[in-house]
Amino acid sequence: MTFDSNMGGGRPPRQMYDVSAMGLKCAGCGADITELPFQPTGDRPVYCRDCKRQNSGSGSGFSARPQRQMYDVSAMGLKCAGCGVDITELPFEPTGDRPVYCRECNRNRRQSYSGNRY
Repeated sequence: MTFDSNMGGGRPPRQMYDVSAMGLKCAGCGADITELPFQPTGDRPVYCRDCKRQNSGSGSGFSARPQRQMYDVSAMGLKCAGCGVDITELPFEPTGDRPVYCRECNRNRRQSYSGNRY
């Protein structure tokens, strides 16, 4: 798979590097990559044009966040400090010294704080 050398309308053509001898594969779909607009260093994954476009908001880089690790806290018997609903999963390991909130209560708390900032 190759990249278009002039993806943006009035820009001069971008230098493309022949990487076919490196045997690179797209980290997203596994397609062979033969040409890139940069010289890969080997310490970062490379993506084909289609995967890059699919995962980028504006075409200028990946904007998709990796999924957060969630911790199963169902055995701890935690309840939301706002509404009292059982909490079974959190994006962090609770230490017990601070209250925890369910997704809805946390969203409401953040919205109420953001209005009082300035």
